[in-house]
Amino acid sequence: MYGVMFGFLKEYVVKNHGGDETWRSLLKEAGQSPYKIYFATKDYPDEEIVAIATAASKALTLPISAVLEDFGSYVGPRLVEFYHPYIDGHDQDTFSVVPYAGGHIHDLIHKHNPDRKPPQLSAEVLDEERTAMEVHYKSHRMMCSVVRGVLRGLGEHFGESLHINETQCMHSGAEKCKFMVTKTIE
Repeated sequence: MYGVMFGFLKEYVVKNHGGDETWRSLLKEAGQSPYKIYFATKDYPDEEIVAIATAASKALTLPISAVLEDFGSYVGPRLVEFYHPYIDGHDQDTFSVVPYAGGHIHDLIHKHNPDRKPPQLSAEVLDEERTAMEVHYKSHRMMCSVVRGVLRGLGEHFGESLHINETQCMHSGAEKCKFMVTKTIE
């Protein structure tokens, strides 16, 4: 996993869960140096982020899925900011960002690193009113809770009232996760 996600995880922990001391404690609990630095464009083993999230889950006495979803809700808007040059013009709402990101951003970011294994993310807006969208996610990481959180966070970022329903999940044996996202128009 790219270091940028570790950077976002550190921001999330520092901002929402006790500062630098908590971050260092989680790193130590996850078997890392408490002063480890993650570089944005470097690739790190997936197991490291899972170990940190597991340590956070234990510290918060919450299921890991809840921790990952909350992190996803934080990271969604941060991804829009971070990758703005790649999505400029496709950042009006959740229903414009997600379909564009899945089909375009990963290709641009990873074209110079063919060994990367980014998640497969695709989305289709299902109606002209832009109130229904189906999102497909497939990854060996199986971090669908993060995806659900990212969708929620994007909705909050854009001031949208979204309902997110996971209709199939890799954790239940499905080939990929599917989310039905509906927007309430007021």
